[in-house]
Amino acid sequence: MRARDLMTPAPCCVNARTPVSQIMRAMLDRSISAVMVLGDDGQLIGLVSEGDLVRRQDSSHLKKIDHWLAQLAEGEALNLEFLHNLQLGEQTAATVMSSPVITVAETADLSQIADLLLKRGIKRVAVTRDGKLVGVVSRRDILRALLAQEA
Repeated sequence: MRARDLMTPAPCCVNARTPVSQIMRAMLDRSISAVMVLGDDGQLIGLVSEGDLVRRQDSSHLKKIDHWLAQLAEGEALNLEFLHNLQLGEQTAATVMSSPVITVAETADLSQIADLLLKRGIKRVAVTRDGKLVGVVSRRDILRALLAQEA
């Protein structure tokens, strides 16, 4: 099997200026775990996964932010709700995306893709044709293909 046989075609794409809240909504509405980020020229420039979003909100990151905000406040009370909304509002795909994106040609075979996912410790790989994004192969797509081979 080749990438073109396994892939989810026409993956969900956003641009670098797309707000994180809109990305989260798209992921939840479509039951997907990542979106591809395209530049203004249509070229693939990154991806935003659930992991990218969760990592940005981890406790050590937030503790660092809280420390510096407390220093800036010089003993005054911080409006935490305002600060939280400010942080979410400023984040865009460009600020949280993983880049560069690992890609394979649509002719890559199943074993090459599976090896790539394992060696790189990634959950999905973008599929390209002539340098343009045409799909995504995820671990779920591979499981689906393996199950179909069993039948």
